[in-house]
Amino acid sequence: MKVDRAFKKLADSLPLMMAYVDNQGRYQHVNQAYRNFIGLELHQVKGKFISEIIGAESYQQITLYHQRVLAGDEVSFTDKVTFVDGRSFQLDVKYVPNIENKTGRVNGFFAIINDVTEYASAAEVLRAVHDVVNRQTQTLSTDRINELLRLGCHYLNTQYGIVSQVEDTLYTVKFSYADHDPVPPGSRFDLGDTYCSITLEAENVVATTHASKSKPYAGHPCYQQFQLQTYLGLPITINGTVWGTVNFSSPQVRSHPFSELDIELMGLICSAIETILINSSKTKRLEKLAYTDFLTGLSNRLYLTERFNELTLQRHTNSKSCCFALIDIDHFKTINDTFGHDIGDKMLQQTALKIAGLIRTTDTLTRIGGEEFALIITGLNQAQADSVLEKIRRGVENNKFQLADGSSLAVTVSIGATLISDAEPFKSAYKQADLALYKSKRGGRNRTTWSQQSLTMAQ
Repeated sequence: MKVDRAFKKLADSLPLMMAYVDNQGRYQHVNQAYRNFIGLELHQVKGKFISEIIGAESYQQITLYHQRVLAGDEVSFTDKVTFVDGRSFQLDVKYVPNIENKTGRVNGFFAIINDVTEYASAAEVLRAVHDVVNRQTQTLSTDRINELLRLGCHYLNTQYGIVSQVEDTLYTVKFSYADHDPVPPGSRFDLGDTYCSITLEAENVVATTHASKSKPYAGHPCYQQFQLQTYLGLPITINGTVWGTVNFSSPQVRSHPFSELDIELMGLICSAIETILINSSKTKRLEKLAYTDFLTGLSNRLYLTERFNELTLQRHTNSKSCCFALIDIDHFKTINDTFGHDIGDKMLQQTALKIAGLIRTTDTLTRIGGEEFALIITGLNQAQADSVLEKIRRGVENNKFQLADGSSLAVTVSIGATLISDAEPFKSAYKQADLALYKSKRGGRNRTTWSQQSLTMAQ
């Protein structure tokens, strides 16, 4: 086919890419849109085989389509095509055969090509975001947010993806993704030294593809310190309050501006992260409720059993001793019957607070029901643990409960304790401590008694 001037003019006016290929598989013409796309001039393409422009693997994939169009069929397909320079695109392609009217001979074909890479990538991100957000709840929120940051980096072609929390002027990296050298979570910066200060002022998506030539960014401390040229940021809002930001950045200048689709997908990723953070917060609150005694604020029996089992597993790998003790308020039923349950509840709260202030943060204090508390002391031998329990007993005894009329009530506790043997189940340790507690009660109360098992182990 002879490509005349009128055809060239018409082809060059089309917004879509178009090429004419002869029946030998050689380019005879490519329009301006196609030349712009591949970055070559007409004389660099004309006469060359398709295999010289498109990579070998992609050429093998589309050879079947060439055979069909040269057999006289119109062909449409969408596929990923990699060019010889290494660039890959998702292309929507239609081949139309050029058939001679008289002979029916196929002299070549027209190729009409549309680059749908951005839309295909966007669809992939949409599917992935839906999968991440709707993943089963046992998946850690950290993993889900990191996956969203990875998707964002790959779609936007940026090096870093960060979710930060902002408190006053403090910027803290909470989640971070990068193919190489990610910013460690927990890293802290002054908000004014980050581009997020611009993001929060705008209260919307902010973007730059060439920071050194953009007025708000060129003289910014973040550019001076980190030389980040490309940046896209959006505030994260939780329950109507700005919590922090999500942002994607690179030290490289971006070759083209962020599109409206990029901005929309940025908003989608941000919304997904907000959803995960909100649901994670709800889950943590529910877990806290499940493990907390509502009256005293201490952990409850459910937490105690899980903590005990956790320590049992740890004792397989270390030889640290553990003590389990039951602490019971003396004559509590009489106090409740005489002064009422409101006074009894306040006494429980005061006693819980007192005991909690006399132990280490590594120890575990729980209310397991009624007037009874349980305590796990780790890493101390029997003599050291006994000193802690005696300090608790004396501390409670000296902490009288004040009544509204100005009088006071003496409060004492009886304690039963046992050393936990290796791999001893919770029920066994509880029984040993309970028997020792019974002896403290029988022995006159306001005292500590160790189990017979502990006395034997200590010898």
